Amino acid sequence: MRASVGGIMKHNERWVRGFGSMIGLDDPQTAELWAIYYGLRMDWEREMTSVVVFTERRDAIDLINNPDPAYPMAAFIEMITMLKGEAWSHVDIQYIHTDANVAANVLAIDCLDVEGDLKEFAEPPHAIIHLI
Repeated sequence: MRASVGGIMKHNERWVRGFGSMIGLDDPQTAELWAIYYGLRMDWEREMTSVVVFTERRDAIDLINNPDPAYPMAAFIEMITMLKGEAWSHVDIQYIHTDANVAANVLAIDCLDVEGDLKEFAEPPHAIIHLI
């Protein structure tokens, strides 16, 4: 299955930045783990200090909070856990229902045919303005 990721950063409900990327052939859980990683990494690089990451996958939250060394992607989970453990004043990963995450999903879908690196959006694309 072709997989892509998308995410949105907001501050006080206002758009800060968005991202999307086609990550290749993967399952939905792995795609969500990549979205969490990209979101945390971008926030850390922008020196944000308090972050709440929302994900539609409870299983992704469980993998990050309770790493299993036998899990096939344990090294990648470790990267996310280490990033989460940086010197943030606050970082949390919470579940969000799919219906409340439509804008991020649209960014992901729009990147299904985009080969290459992570695409960043300084301004919200026209396709999601009404969703944020």
